[in-house]
Amino acid sequence: MTDAPFDPTASSGPAPAVPGAVPGGTLRLLRDAGYDHLDPQRTATLQALALNQLVHRTLTAYRESPGAPGVLVGDLAESPGRDVDGDGRTWEFTLKRGVRFENGSEVTAIDVAYGIARSFAPEISDGAAHLRNWLLENGPYAGPYESGSVAVPGLEVKDPWTLVFHFPTPRPELPFAVSTPVTAPVPRGSDTGADYDLRPISSGPYRIESHEPGVSLVLTRNPHWDPETDPLRTAYPDRVEVEMGVDQTDQNQRAADGEGDDAYAVAENHAPRALAERALADPTLAPRVRNDPTPLVWHLAINTARVTDLSVRQAIAHALDKQAILDVKGGPALGQVTHTLLWPTAPGYRAYPDPYPHSIDRARELLAGRTPELRLISRGGPEFTGFSEAVADSLRAAGFAITVEVVDRPRHNPLVRTRNNPYDLYLVCLPGEWPSPSALLATFDGDRITDRGNDNWSYLNDEDVNTTIHHLSTLPVSEAIARWGALDEHLTRHHLPFVPLFTYVHVGLGGPRVGGVFTSPALGTPVYLTAHLT
Repeated sequence: MTDAPFDPTASSGPAPAVPGAVPGGTLRLLRDAGYDHLDPQRTATLQALALNQLVHRTLTAYRESPGAPGVLVGDLAESPGRDVDGDGRTWEFTLKRGVRFENGSEVTAIDVAYGIARSFAPEISDGAAHLRNWLLENGPYAGPYESGSVAVPGLEVKDPWTLVFHFPTPRPELPFAVSTPVTAPVPRGSDTGADYDLRPISSGPYRIESHEPGVSLVLTRNPHWDPETDPLRTAYPDRVEVEMGVDQTDQNQRAADGEGDDAYAVAENHAPRALAERALADPTLAPRVRNDPTPLVWHLAINTARVTDLSVRQAIAHALDKQAILDVKGGPALGQVTHTLLWPTAPGYRAYPDPYPHSIDRARELLAGRTPELRLISRGGPEFTGFSEAVADSLRAAGFAITVEVVDRPRHNPLVRTRNNPYDLYLVCLPGEWPSPSALLATFDGDRITDRGNDNWSYLNDEDVNTTIHHLSTLPVSEAIARWGALDEHLTRHHLPFVPLFTYVHVGLGGPRVGGVFTSPALGTPVYLTAHLT
């Protein structure tokens, strides 16, 4: 990320061709469960974001390639935006002509504005929150269903092809914030509220042909997609078929074996430790293993509205045997133990000594004879329940009384993102809404807390922290970067809303006939923008 002007020529299509790739065939994705959401305004989890790129287009987007930093380009927009007055308060986006929904109608500024308006509705506020929170500084808005209005404060539909964002304070990272799926266009007449999740309308190269939640999803071509408008997506396969309910071992083993249709399959979940180590050591499989660092850290989030005593939070941090927890989750192939909120390659990352080395004795000293009763919520499925029990066992060894409550995966995030939820602890691995330290650390702003859809997972609300975040968020990116790194250490030492556990390396396999799939440097999960079949 820089303050340098963007290259507007990078926003034109078509996407760069992949040498040797040819159109056709069916790409098969294997995953362990249903997607949390398909509605773009509700999409926030990694694999759903990756799938979203095939079905929906956004105002801006990252054009990525394996192992390289992404370039922000205009996707629906002709460019990554224009800072109208040069002070970051007013941003203008002109839409490309010829971008069409699956029904053939042309995407207009009204469709984009309506999509953004939907993201304010409490019942579908599960998605990215930065843009919504910034626009709310212009005044209250409850979304189109409750308010009856589609006029979002601060969002102007200047004409059918032009959107203008107005903010009371500078928002220098606005072009990055509008790369999230909340800016995907939605035709108002097609909106079915919460049911839109089942079959949203496509503006990308693929449309949803069928969807049986938790079982299967089939994508076929949007016949009205024009590659000349699209700088990201090559859309080589004719179809994408998603098989759900395949555990992480089976999906990776099937991709490794590559028999029948599995030759065209991608395992979306990381390979378990034994399989990952065996695949990496096998010269016939190693070329098909995605073994990539990511911008992700697994954290134990502490609900500070419930666990209000800092000494108890510090005891939690000291009690956690991070190496043992990592071994249960996947071992050294999956990542390295860490104690910083930011990932090591983050802009502005700064290393500092671990304030909370593993020490049962120190944890018990801080508890001073107390036995705090804490509720840890876990997503369902063996990949997560074993992980959660390993965390609980660490805490129990120090004197905590831990109850692990397992919920279906689609229910997990909405529950913990609701104010006054009954849970004390939850495991999170959060992609920033864009690859910047601010996209993660600004979520600790207590002024952002609402009744539902919170991205302040810990419910930290400290006046000094809030003031610091407000100030840093208005600074030019180059000026703010180092200060975000300093805030990482301050939050960890003095507030401890998250206990960082370990960095995340994505290790997964693809079938022998799959090419062009890589781990997104921004999302940390496989993406399919340039996927092709041989």
